[in-house]
Amino acid sequence: MTNKVESIDKPIENNRALGVLKTLTDSKKKIKSIAEKYAIDGEINNTQERTLKQRLQVRLQQKRQQEQSNLEQIIKQAYNQCNDETARDPDPDWLVRFIEMAQQIHTPSMQKLWAKILKQEIIQPGSVSLRTLKILLSMTHREAALFQKVLTLTCCIGNDKNKKLLTSIKQRTSSFSFHRSHQTHIDYNQYHLPYSSILILTELGLLLSTELETNLISYTDKLNFNYHTESYCLSPIKKGTSFTYYRLSPIGQELAQLIGSQTHDEYQEQLNELLLKYFTVAHQY
Repeated sequence: MTNKVESIDKPIENNRALGVLKTLTDSKKKIKSIAEKYAIDGEINNTQERTLKQRLQVRLQQKRQQEQSNLEQIIKQAYNQCNDETARDPDPDWLVRFIEMAQQIHTPSMQKLWAKILKQEIIQPGSVSLRTLKILLSMTHREAALFQKVLTLTCCIGNDKNKKLLTSIKQRTSSFSFHRSHQTHIDYNQYHLPYSSILILTELGLLLSTELETNLISYTDKLNFNYHTESYCLSPIKKGTSFTYYRLSPIGQELAQLIGSQTHDEYQEQLNELLLKYFTVAHQY
């Protein structure tokens, strides 16, 4: 029996070893290809054809060419986005800083966004702050996509036009000498937005870190509520109703206006069902 077990185990161990070896080989190739792409492969390839100073010059030249290409792509897209809007001169210091940062933007989707920012700034100087540009520069493509996903789930409550990520609807009831409350939470995991994603956007400064709550909505109030292009008038079914939410920061709001977003059909359906549990809902056209 022991021999049989050993004869079965050995091929498994060998397969694992081969798998690890393959991974190591692939990762070495990847590092080497990165090194060759950015002209930092001197020690890996042990090349004596060029001195360290020459390799540095090659790398810096490649870097400058890539930065030039990045800027030209952004400028081209900004030019294509423009029509015949009235334009003004952007702040010279802002423009210099914009160029310094924009040259580092490689991905086409992010280049498109930076082009949109430039267009916005020449139409309405001062509309995009340098602080917003710095945060946008620090964002990875994945983080930008995450923020855009959050925007599809945001709404506006009352007359406040700042976007909010609704977390629950709460209803307080009085029973003799103590208060009870019923609360329905929105589970964003079903939209592939775990709480860790909220933390990421909070750390980036795009969402305020504190979960906020509206004032209790009066039984006689008619509250405006907007989800993208959909507008509602809400009347509480019972007293003591309120919303809890995360609010976009001023920088998040600034970026949201630039990025724009579309509706999320599945979320909108759930949102409508949730609102009907607590409010009389009238659509506004």
